[in-house]
Amino acid sequence: METEPFYEYELARTLSLLDITAIGVGAMIGAGIFVLTGVAAGVAGPALILAFLVNGVITLLTALSYAELGSAMPQAGGGYLWVRESMSGPTGFVAGWMSWFGHIIAGSLYALGFGAYFTLTLQSMGISLFGLGLELSIKLLAVIIIVIFVAINFKGVSETGKAGVIVTFAKVIILAIFVGAGLWAMFKKPDYGISNFTPFIPNGIGSIFIACGLTFIAFEGYEIIAQAGEEVRNPRKNVPRATILAILIVIPIYCLVAYVSLGALTVESGTTWEFLGSFGELGLVEAARQFMPAGLLLLAAGGLLSTMSALNATTYSSTRVSFAMARDNFLPRKLATIHRKNRTPHLALLFSGIIMIAMAVSIPLEDVASASSIMFFLLFMLVNIAVILIRRSIGDQLDYGFRMPSIRKIPFVPIIAIVANIGLAAFLFQYSPTAWYVTVLWVLLGMGVYLAYSRRNYVKTEQWKKYAYLKRDSKGK
Repeated sequence: METEPFYEYELARTLSLLDITAIGVGAMIGAGIFVLTGVAAGVAGPALILAFLVNGVITLLTALSYAELGSAMPQAGGGYLWVRESMSGPTGFVAGWMSWFGHIIAGSLYALGFGAYFTLTLQSMGISLFGLGLELSIKLLAVIIIVIFVAINFKGVSETGKAGVIVTFAKVIILAIFVGAGLWAMFKKPDYGISNFTPFIPNGIGSIFIACGLTFIAFEGYEIIAQAGEEVRNPRKNVPRATILAILIVIPIYCLVAYVSLGALTVESGTTWEFLGSFGELGLVEAARQFMPAGLLLLAAGGLLSTMSALNATTYSSTRVSFAMARDNFLPRKLATIHRKNRTPHLALLFSGIIMIAMAVSIPLEDVASASSIMFFLLFMLVNIAVILIRRSIGDQLDYGFRMPSIRKIPFVPIIAIVANIGLAAFLFQYSPTAWYVTVLWVLLGMGVYLAYSRRNYVKTEQWKKYAYLKRDSKGK
């Protein structure tokens, strides 16, 4: 492969508002809703709907921080860049390290979700994949789909954006059909399915927050919009617009999917939420099988499309974070080289893909989801701190395209978001201690890398000025 040194080429600005919104929506409507709905229903019961609403509100709070900083400092790396700029070297490194790994783990989850849905589709047609068992089939397919999307991302960001738009629209249509069929099934019931929601909180208030933590990964995709800031046309306007649009599209879709999944089912014994929980990652498919014609195949297709688009987005994002860290000398500079023809950070892409494959074949799905959520909770906490610090330190030098509301100059939105992210991360320890152990081990490994390599190579610069929208002086210079 022919390459140029990282400092001679910049990433191409080719993504439109539609492209980047679709990438964000594609990252959110992925394995989270298709794979985790059944799992989370088994934890929270009908209160899963409330868990999605709570997640939506918490997501919107942090997303406003991303919209503000993304409009003023649209550089590859997103949250990592802002934390690095506003805090010390070690904190900035840890933010990038967690963001990079969080997206890699999310990609592994989506690849495993793809493997599960593809295997289910093959089984429904009586086909066995080389005679392999269920678990090996899922992992083999996960590896194959990761390799495919690494290749797509290598071809260039315009191909990445086109793939995201096509797949995202297709899966939104499938979910709309699912919701419509579920509402019709509920309409034909004597009580319109209301009895399926009683009791509404069967496992206590704590179960809602555990479900929030478990499914939070389904809401984190908007961060990828900021990661792409360096490749978006007119990012000062389009980054905040795409961020808010993506979330406003996703929240009602998630709530409606949860509502019909619980309300449209009829079970012979037990409750509908126990039924969904018993099928785990395939709970949504089992719901569709009951109240939709060809429901299994349609939802399997939706699951495949969703996991593919989310994998596409997270592969893109994990690569941009490692590329940005290498450009800052936090990671070896080789990872910041850009392919001469495609203008993509191909070495960072390859390295991220290798780690993603290793995670997919070695960690159970539910622990993968929880570990990714914890990574993002901690990262979003740091970003909300960064937005406050940047306002105070260099805010008067930036030309914001969007700013969050304040009360007497007190940034109440990020303060609330900080508390919420810490609280949900703590609740996840009850559900998956393994996820917390993986998180701690990754952070400790990162600190080892920082002490052994990054600390002596990193030189703090004001590189952000090259990509920031700076206020002009009175002469317009």
